[in-house]
Amino acid sequence: MGQLFWKFLAAFWLAILLAYGGLLALSELTRQQQPGQPMGGPSGRLQVITAQQLLQQGGVALLQPLLQQWQQQDVAFETLLVVDAKELELLQRPLAGAELAGEATAPDGQQFRLYLQRRMPPRYGGAVGREVAADGRRTLGASLQVSPAEMAKLPAPPRFWFHPMFLPVVVVVASVAASLWLAWYFAAPVRQLRQALHALPQQQWKTQLSTQMTGRRDEFGGLARNFNRMAQQVYQAILSQRRLLHDVSHELRSPLARLQILIGLLRQQPADLQVSLDKIEAETARLDQLVGQILTFSRLDSGELKPQLQRQVLHEMLASIADDAALEAEPKQQQVLLELPGAAFECLVDVEMLFRALENVVRNAIKYAGDGGVIRMSLATKDDQAVIRVSDNGPGVEPAALEHLFEPFFRAAQQGDGVGLGLSIAARAVEACGGRIEAWNDVDASGRRAGFTVQLLLPLT
Repeated sequence: MGQLFWKFLAAFWLAILLAYGGLLALSELTRQQQPGQPMGGPSGRLQVITAQQLLQQGGVALLQPLLQQWQQQDVAFETLLVVDAKELELLQRPLAGAELAGEATAPDGQQFRLYLQRRMPPRYGGAVGREVAADGRRTLGASLQVSPAEMAKLPAPPRFWFHPMFLPVVVVVASVAASLWLAWYFAAPVRQLRQALHALPQQQWKTQLSTQMTGRRDEFGGLARNFNRMAQQVYQAILSQRRLLHDVSHELRSPLARLQILIGLLRQQPADLQVSLDKIEAETARLDQLVGQILTFSRLDSGELKPQLQRQVLHEMLASIADDAALEAEPKQQQVLLELPGAAFECLVDVEMLFRALENVVRNAIKYAGDGGVIRMSLATKDDQAVIRVSDNGPGVEPAALEHLFEPFFRAAQQGDGVGLGLSIAARAVEACGGRIEAWNDVDASGRRAGFTVQLLLPLT
């Protein structure tokens, strides 16, 4: 917080100095533009103008009572001195430090010069005692002793906030306090963020900032929320990588083990060569499919695989996928139903990516619908979008797993083949075509799960 404090303090004082310099420059410019205006501050100029008018209208008799009243005003820091042609001040006050501010002529033709003198109120040592001169007139002297009786006649001392040092002290204290508060306000969340960043490796990216930080309604609150989201995403990516290593090693180990067994049997029983070769070929195809899925997802996720968009009639693609799905579903005695609109329409898509996405979705439906299940595929249009739905009447998925279905390497069912890349590949393929993918559980009249639906939304051309 130390560096921030000094920076804020320097900024405050720089702003104050710039403002003060601007005011002085403006005041000087104004005075230069109006050369006939009396010198001094606003109160001094007002006194000069008032005295000039009084002298011109009524002479000394009209002005002198007002001068005596002004002399007793302890809040005025400029004293008006009026000197006649004989160099005598009307109230017998000294002219030390006074500056000429104007001239005036009385009705009787007598000339007067008006001076402004910086004045300090009595409490601050600027007040002077009263001295009786030889001719009986009162004068002012700074070094004279004042009797208690005379002291009682003096005006009451002003309040402390009229002291000339009061304003600078207030400015210094206020700037230091404001700088401390601002430095703390900015340094506290930065310190928490720094501690959280330092703790990320030790806590394996499980670090989360408190609700006190994320609940702020300023930029620090947004930064804290983004930090938590980033840490959560990185943590999920780390978990996904670990799950990938576990699942891939498990999936690779099983077919490799079976290949070793088949090779051992083939050596013991050369007569079963054809049967062993068929099994070896099936296991090899399974390995190739697994590696292909991993490579496809990696290329889609990294953006390396760029979509090649072209116009495609979706009716033809869905009909082809439905025919292949019917052959795959026949051993399980499943039905694949296709509903197409009467009018054909086109979408701008990457044909290979979209075909692979739909194929993964339909295969998942066949896989989890169960024996004798029904898989429905439909195509429709809504709000300038093509809507493709793939539904099954299987058990669906747990509600808590719905939001994770399209995450890589996530499997809603712990049992089964695959490493959880089918829907992830489908989601990224649809997004590459400018669309989006959704999934939900279907429910019956009683609110129980009665199936599962995946919906693809693609923009129409």
